[in-house]
Amino acid sequence: MATRKKPVSPEILVPRIGEYLVQKKIITLPELNKALFIQLEKAKQAEEMPLGKILVEMKLIDQETLDEAITEQLIRFRDALEQSNRQLELRVQQRTAELQDALNKINELNQLKNNFISNISHELRTPLTHIKGYLDLMISNDLGPLSEDQNQVLEIMGKATNRLERLIEDLIMFTFAEHEQVLISPSEFDLMAVTHEIITNFQTTFTQNQFKLDVIPETKSVLVFADQKKIAWVINQLIDNAIKFSKKEALIEISISWTQEAVNLKVKDNGIGIPEERIHEIFEPFHQLDSSSTRKAGGVGLGLALAKKIIESHGATLNVDSNFDVGSSFDFSLNRLK
Repeated sequence: MATRKKPVSPEILVPRIGEYLVQKKIITLPELNKALFIQLEKAKQAEEMPLGKILVEMKLIDQETLDEAITEQLIRFRDALEQSNRQLELRVQQRTAELQDALNKINELNQLKNNFISNISHELRTPLTHIKGYLDLMISNDLGPLSEDQNQVLEIMGKATNRLERLIEDLIMFTFAEHEQVLISPSEFDLMAVTHEIITNFQTTFTQNQFKLDVIPETKSVLVFADQKKIAWVINQLIDNAIKFSKKEALIEISISWTQEAVNLKVKDNGIGIPEERIHEIFEPFHQLDSSSTRKAGGVGLGLALAKKIIESHGATLNVDSNFDVGSSFDFSLNRLK
């Protein structure tokens, strides 16, 4: 047979009812203290009794007056709670409006930043085109013969203008990608041939570095369906980063592995590595882990941010695995054509 639960007194919803009764001058403070002493003694005997019931039994107050006092307190608590809720709702509305205003200002600033970068990048294109044109004329001796020293200077200037052109193109691509997903034009191409061509270009420019290409399983070609130009840009960026953050005469390993469905390309170096707690920072635009004026690696901090957007636009992920002072590896996968 189930035991019947004792009815719950409304008094338990009203803390410090005794003090309220004293304030209302329904009982005196000595009477309250006496009732509290009785309640304490009963508690020692494992008998829980509400203070109001003790006051009624002591004939210091009748049940009707006690019920009225409890009701008054409950009404006060309800009114206070409702007022508190109204104030909270008002604060939430005000805070929401402030946050929305701040968000609008941030979006406006981002738009101004993107417009500025886009405009300045396009404006830089015109004078750079003129510079490159005249450099080509001079290098080809169309404007007259040059000495060996002059040719060496022009070669350095040519490399500098090529680097500046790549930075401008990166800025233009980034501002476009900020507005919407990077647009891709997928087509069938041989990832192996593209990778070989990129490595050959790096071997010509960076003769002090070693480049190793592993293909597992061995094959002469691997066809993928992707945007060839943008994927080539990503591979260039990953290898360039590996060189920048490696020691001289370092080994840069590029590996291609494939299954029936996908092809994975990985670029691995034995460079400075990235602390685990800072890996997320490398994909932030305009951000360099070493932002000091004495940093060894150049760039504006857009490469990996753009590479990530390009790979994600292909429905894939640019993965990174790095150990500080040991090295880093970046990899991504593309759909393979059988």
